[in-house]
Amino acid sequence: MKKDKLLMAAIAGITLGVTASPKAIAGDKDEVKCWGINSCGSHAKCSVGEDDLAALKTLLGAKEYAARYGKSETHGCGSHASCGSSSQILNWTTASAGECKTKGGFLIETAGGKKTAKKA
Repeated sequence: MKKDKLLMAAIAGITLGVTASPKAIAGDKDEVKCWGINSCGSHAKCSVGEDDLAALKTLLGAKEYAARYGKSETHGCGSHASCGSSSQILNWTTASAGECKTKGGFLIETAGGKKTAKKA
């Protein structure tokens, strides 16, 4: 039984290696976690925490944050993430650094245990 599971896992790994592009296997080093550019929940990724919302609120100021992302709530996964920035809800999605900057996205980083936001 254990040998069958191990064999199936090995076959799955080989299949993935053969069908995936080298870039997908290595990971796109230019991809960033870009906040504020997604359109709807199906494009949002997991986890928006209170500290993420607070970091962007600090960067934008309370008035601009309320106007742009005032309906945002914390959630654990993209499937719980209502529609995005056009509906005043902050989420994130992966994008190239250039795309994030072009679309006016934000980056949220952790430094010294505290999250801070900056324009991409």
